[in-house]
Parts: sequence; C-alpha cells; structure tokens
Amino acid sequence: MPHTIDRNPGLAGLRVVDAMHPGLISCRPGDPLRTVARLMATYRVHAVFVTAHRRGEEGDRWGVVSDVAVLRAAREGSIDEVTAGAVIEAPVLSVSSSNDLDAVADLMVERGVSHVVVVERHTKRPLGVLSTLDVARALAGFPERHPLPG
Repeated sequence: MPHTIDRNPGLAGLRVVDAMHPGLISCRPGDPLRTVARLMATYRVHAVFVTAHRRGEEGDRWGVVSDVAVLRAAREGSIDEVTAGAVIEAPVLSVSSSNDLDAVADLMVERGVSHVVVVERHTKRPLGVLSTLDVARALAGFPERHPLPG
C-alpha cells in the first residue's frame, strides 16, 4: 500500500470549521475607504468583505478590500474619495466549512489569497471567514476560534 505524505501534519484531521471565525465584517461598495479603515481598526481585521447583494444563480457577489488597499489610498491622499467598490478584489475564493483545512491551506497558497469566505455546503450562504492567521493558529496548536464582536 502506498504511503501518503501529509504536507501539513499540524492540520491533520482538522476541517475549516475548526479554525474559521464565524461571521463576516462587511461594507457596501459605495462606502469610502475611511469607513473601511474604521471597521478594520474596530474589529482588528486585515480585510473587509464587500457585497453587492445581487441575487441570481450564483448568489451574493462578494469581493474583499485589504488593509494594503486602504494604506495605498491613504498614502495617495484619497481615503475619503475612493470607495470600497473601486479597490475591490474579486471574485473571493469560497470554501465549504466541511473542507479539510490542510487542502484549503494549500489552495490559499496556490491562489495567493490570505482570506476566504466560508460557506455552508448546500446553501452557499456565508458562515464566516478563514484567514492565513487562522491557519497559523491551527498549526501552532490553537485551533479554538473566537467569534467576531457584533
């Protein structure tokens, strides 16, 4: 029988739901980046999700504004003029809460993303977020999660 190598031994047996943060911090596409910066500071997050709430076959359309985008706008002096929708990174990668955490960690590295939306497998409704910091916490042996305030 062939022996398989576990690339992430610290993640063996864990699922996305074991490391994710329940809930999402989100804003509207028309919100200025200063508002997004306030959300980031208040909730101590590095990314805020943006949704247009357009229902269709694909459900809500999600994007993300990163702390780097906010910093870039601040340096350019346009943090009050630039909106979340103008700097959105889309589409956002979404994964099921029941996915193996090690496989999702590999996918995050392959795609070069630091945040994914965690969705319910059947309805595709957003349940929370998984970040690279959440994966690092699980690798360090601290898989417990702390819900976002709100």
